Amino acid sequence: DEGVDGKIYHYLTSNDIMSGRLLGADWTVRSVLDGIIKSDPPFHALIDTGALITGMSNYAVARYMLTHGLSTDFDGVVFLDHR
Repeated sequence: DEGVDGKIYHYLTSNDIMSGRLLGADWTVRSVLDGIIKSDPPFHALIDTGALITGMSNYAVARYMLTHGLSTDFDGVVFLDHR
């Protein structure tokens, strides 16, 4: 549909909906994930547009989040695989 891409871009960049964080020089993939897991209020989506989460498949990231304290407010994690 016409204008859909623009609407998606609008919502993904709206400060009312999303936020960003600066990472220190000593960040690691796991420290980023741990920060997301412990965030209050919790994040409802992780869109890794900068490809920061390297060395882990999407499945591994989902499993890490589920096994390292993701809020029980969530029933699960949805991820895209390589297929």
